[in-house]
Amino acid sequence: MKAKDLAKKLGVSPATISLVLNNKPGISSALRKSLLEQIHELGYGQMLCESCREGSAPGQQAAAKAEEPGGGGCACKSIAYFIYHEHDYLEDMNDPYNFFSGVLEGIEAEAWEHDYYLIMLHAGRHKKATIEEQLRRAGNVAGVIVHPCSIDEKIAETVRSLPVPCVFMDTYTDSTWQPPSVCISNSQGMHRVVRHLKELGHRRIGYVSSGWESLLNLERRRCFREAMRDFGLCCSENDFFTAGEESGLVDYTSLSGDFGSAGSLPTAMVCENDRQAWRTIMALQAVGKRVPEDVSVVGFDDGAICTTIEPNITTIHNSPQLMGRQCVLMLENLLRLKDLGEEAWLRYELPASLILRESTGPAPLEL
Repeated sequence: MKAKDLAKKLGVSPATISLVLNNKPGISSALRKSLLEQIHELGYGQMLCESCREGSAPGQQAAAKAEEPGGGGCACKSIAYFIYHEHDYLEDMNDPYNFFSGVLEGIEAEAWEHDYYLIMLHAGRHKKATIEEQLRRAGNVAGVIVHPCSIDEKIAETVRSLPVPCVFMDTYTDSTWQPPSVCISNSQGMHRVVRHLKELGHRRIGYVSSGWESLLNLERRRCFREAMRDFGLCCSENDFFTAGEESGLVDYTSLSGDFGSAGSLPTAMVCENDRQAWRTIMALQAVGKRVPEDVSVVGFDDGAICTTIEPNITTIHNSPQLMGRQCVLMLENLLRLKDLGEEAWLRYELPASLILRESTGPAPLEL
């Protein structure tokens, strides 16, 4: 049985089960005792870490092993999920908590298959301990998966100095240092979107961004321009719209104002992500435009929001679970190459598939 299935069976979160299986602090002793009893009663005692079956209190193994060469922590191998949070980047996401829970589910599932446990580390403005200190205290950490972030010199220097391999998730950089990473193929996604719209007869295609100038968003915009050029379509700067980062995730009044004041609109809008597609549909409807009869709209990421609006949003599928699994597999490759004396740069791009729904249709004869 996998840890997530055990967690569901016991009615607790996967994170809670992970703390129990690894004998880590973070939950009450009463809850830990109750869960341990239930795990043994169900016959899943073998899921407990071998070095943690002796009944020691959380942290005792780590304290004892801290005196041994190589540091402390549990003897079982772990993968650290490292959250580096210096900026309020979550406001830029479609549905960050849903996305990251899916990624963690994928990481945990693949880690379990390779006999790793998953632990969480955090660094940034609200935590004093360095990532090096956290790794030392965590013990036998084989590798680190870095939560999406904008790479600056500080994080680059920190990661390069770590004694274990690191994989970045959905992270883009404009620096000369390109870290091992697992990303969605934005180029493939945008090419499939533009080809789909061109086949429907659209020639004037606009673009809607949030206004957040993250490296991911800049990459998607660049790939859109590239796809338009490759399919022989012109990009007009007048057809690029900004929904507004200051408006939060749901406001569309600024965008509807821009649509209303425009002399004419493109027959299709490609959006930075599904949240911007939702705002675009709402803004178009506010100025009396029908979707897709007057304007087709396409999102990106295939989040849950795509099916919460009428019409449902055509989008590019992005699997957070697959991204999490591939991060673990990339760490395995990096560890193998390290044993061979090789230091490799790896980048894995997840395939981007087009999900057709009701928000796209044939281009109108006149707008």
